[in-house]
Amino acid sequence: MSYKGTIQNGQIKLPPDAVLPEGASVVVDVELREEAPIADFAQELLKLSRPRDWPTDMALNHDHYLHGLPKR
Repeated sequence: MSYKGTIQNGQIKLPPDAVLPEGASVVVDVELREEAPIADFAQELLKLSRPRDWPTDMALNHDHYLHGLPKR
């Protein structure tokens, strides 16, 4: 079995559903992950959400613009 936990005040805190018998022998495999600050995520998201010069009815008639079908 495998559980993911966090370190709090020098102790390993496991999720509530992690039930281990008292005195169980365990192995700790450490994988440190640094999470990107929310500001970095927001900057990357803004790069994707730039204004485009698409027609105003693009959502309704995307088949027309992409595949040449008649407009709705």
